Amino acid sequence: MESTRLGANLELTPELPGYLGATSYSAILTEHRSDLPFEIDNSTMTGAPVRAVDPDRLRAGVELLKLIYDLPIYDVLVRKLYSKKAMVVVPMVIVDAIIESLRSTFDDLDIGSDIEAQFQALVYQISQNTSRPLTTHRSMSVHEYCASFAGRNLRWESLGIVLSISGISLMSTSDNDPDLVQVAPSSEARERLRAQIVEASSICLNFCDQASSINELLGFTQYNDVMLKTQHFGDTSYQAWRRLGDLSATVYAAGFHQENSQVDDCPFFLRQWRRLCFAAAFYADKAIATFVGRPPFINYRYCSLTPPMDIQEDLLVAGGEDLTSAISSLNMDGWNTQRQNYRSSMIRLRFIFSVYRDQALEIALGTCDDWDLVQKSNQIIEKARATLEAAPAFIRYDVHGQNEDAESYASAFPSLHLYLDYLYTIFLLQRVLVKRTSTGQEALIHTSREALSIVIRIGSECESSMDLNRHYSWLILYYGVPSASVLTLELLHQTQEIGPHSVILPRAEIIRNLSVFLSCLSWVPRPTYGNYQTCKEAEKKLSHILDQIIDPQPIQRDVFNDVTSGLDSFLDWYNPSNWDFSTDFLSSTDGFGLAKN
Repeated sequence: MESTRLGANLELTPELPGYLGATSYSAILTEHRSDLPFEIDNSTMTGAPVRAVDPDRLRAGVELLKLIYDLPIYDVLVRKLYSKKAMVVVPMVIVDAIIESLRSTFDDLDIGSDIEAQFQALVYQISQNTSRPLTTHRSMSVHEYCASFAGRNLRWESLGIVLSISGISLMSTSDNDPDLVQVAPSSEARERLRAQIVEASSICLNFCDQASSINELLGFTQYNDVMLKTQHFGDTSYQAWRRLGDLSATVYAAGFHQENSQVDDCPFFLRQWRRLCFAAAFYADKAIATFVGRPPFINYRYCSLTPPMDIQEDLLVAGGEDLTSAISSLNMDGWNTQRQNYRSSMIRLRFIFSVYRDQALEIALGTCDDWDLVQKSNQIIEKARATLEAAPAFIRYDVHGQNEDAESYASAFPSLHLYLDYLYTIFLLQRVLVKRTSTGQEALIHTSREALSIVIRIGSECESSMDLNRHYSWLILYYGVPSASVLTLELLHQTQEIGPHSVILPRAEIIRNLSVFLSCLSWVPRPTYGNYQTCKEAEKKLSHILDQIIDPQPIQRDVFNDVTSGLDSFLDWYNPSNWDFSTDFLSSTDGFGLAKN
């Protein structure tokens, strides 16, 4: 499947305008609708079925369908990911409906007749379905909703969801997995399969771009494709960044950033799923923006920031009295009182922490004045800590996770990851204070030590049946390298400069942990991983610095100044893309009330 096949122009179709906000051309009449003697017709712009599919796009669509048809384990891969207690965003009932629809569609193919023509007919049908907007109404059932994008209504967004989730699962599936070995016996075949699924996911989204239909399914697909691209191409890849921009555009155009825009015609379960979609997009935006040191696409100041409810998916689907009871039993902070760690529980907390990350990025990457920097930073840190303390114990790593044994560690991984993300927001703000006010060094060192120890633990206790190396390479770069860099730089300064020093370091502990961390940098990434080159460059540079700390060589003062000034650039914590790995710095020696202000 070649991406060039997607370049042909198709006949344009009328488009729905999507969400129109308070400054739009239609805002005044919409706001005063009740004052008008007639009802405003909002359905003048409607999508139209695609009348023709050009040959290049038709061939790409047929090859995509053949890939799914010839991949008997796509459903197995999906279920593997959901069984790992990963923070998968798409509700399982949606995925089940799509998988069942694909299975039924392929079973209906007549192998004895022209199979190529049948695949072509499917491409036409799916393209026509995708060009029509998804319609909802307040009394719509989950079954009705799923029927609108499955069966004879199958859409490219539906296929994109299955392909992207399969790809994410494939990235974390061990090469020794028997199901994977059966369809891809060699390592070359497995890498080829990964690349094919990544490309197929992109093809689905290219079809969706042509159809210009904006909905939560598209948002789910784009979010998963962002996650897939970061693992395949690397977290600094332009492919992932560009798709993140597409996801942000969908969030705004669909109105998911403003809760009130969806209430009138949206059933309760779908409103919650759209919250999940927004929460996932908001998190991904902040995570990647932090990693590359760029402004986020989605600004919290323009969003209603309503987190998804902490409710079990089965109850949300079933509705009725059980759902009403579950909602009424939520505590005042919005958490379930059954002490159950639902998937929505983790997504909810991750989203709330992402709001604080957005506020931290505003300080770290923005152009705000420093006169109230300490107060602003401390307020965000205090709110984040209060949020953590208000969260239920069963999703808090700082309460239960540190004493988990290896057997239960895999199930504790999501809460550990969340705690690490929380710590990193505090780290970013503490680093700002150190850089701009020269205060708070001790607090920054403490946070760095804790974050580094968690990163090391993740590497030493991963579940054997789950290949987390590709994901762990991201954790190392995102959390580990900045934390290790702060500790390394402070050790170097204390090694080269005569005391007393403002911070007393546990030197032996830090050197031991740094050595273990560098070992992780050396074995975790593989040449086929997107983050491989960045990990190797970080390993080389930090190893060089640690050697100088352990076995210091006498250097001239002006050389030392050059070294530390270079390190300050290298250890630019909020912008890994600015790390100058090509220069040898040591060449001479070798539901909460979230405030918006």
